[in-house]
Amino acid sequence: MIKNIMICTDGSKYSDIACEYATYLSKQLSANLAGLHVLDSRMLEGPLMADISGWIGAQPYGSQLQQFRDVLERKGEAIVAAFNDRCEHAGVKGEGILKMGHPSRVIMEEESRTELLIIGQRGQHSDLVGEALGSTAERVVRHSIKPCMVTPSTFKPIGKIIAAYDGSAHSSQALHVAVELAKELNVELIILTVTEGKPVEEAERISVDGLKLAESHECRAVNLVTENDRSSDGIMQSATEQECDLTVMGAYGHSRIREMFLGSTTMNLITHSDVPVLLAR
Repeated sequence: MIKNIMICTDGSKYSDIACEYATYLSKQLSANLAGLHVLDSRMLEGPLMADISGWIGAQPYGSQLQQFRDVLERKGEAIVAAFNDRCEHAGVKGEGILKMGHPSRVIMEEESRTELLIIGQRGQHSDLVGEALGSTAERVVRHSIKPCMVTPSTFKPIGKIIAAYDGSAHSSQALHVAVELAKELNVELIILTVTEGKPVEEAERISVDGLKLAESHECRAVNLVTENDRSSDGIMQSATEQECDLTVMGAYGHSRIREMFLGSTTMNLITHSDVPVLLAR
């Protein structure tokens, strides 16, 4: 089971909620927790810095650049210190990590040390991007090789889990993760199959197969079939109606090419879900 968790924090309100979920799960699972904050090197290399150099001249620009770097580092140190304090107060074994670089690249370099990556739905510029998924979160969930949990804007303890299951290999992997997590947290698991154009009878057969798998692992579970042509809508609607606190699903149901250009059930769900979405790989 999961014994090492990493939370990506940038000091925003969304990452603060992600930290709540991370410390909660770490305590429930007796897992080690790492808190990663990345100093965004693009802030020192981008158009803003180039414009400043044009305004004030090359010589003073060097001094201003160092001052700006110092401000970034102090902010990062404060975020890491706050994370360490949170872990101490929660009684969780945590380690704050401060790195510099391109956030999504650094996160994917560091993910080898964890079994579950947790990231907020949006980042520190959420007021500007509106309902769009944060750019760092989107890159991470697309390219990470580890299970990722994307958290919403509010925290709620996990009392019931819903797992999307369509009989495919990626959904089977997700169901195994959901079963183990439900057992560790001692909560009920709902195994959901969305028809998405399939005959109801076929969806019911798939759903029963998923239930049998869960029962073979002595997991407290029930199965559910919902009729909807869009999986993401069916999953979100069912999660709300069944009062579930966590959705577990396979990361990708189609080819990576299609995911990259056309969007997907996965991206739609993690962008708009009101409960955390755990993407199993």
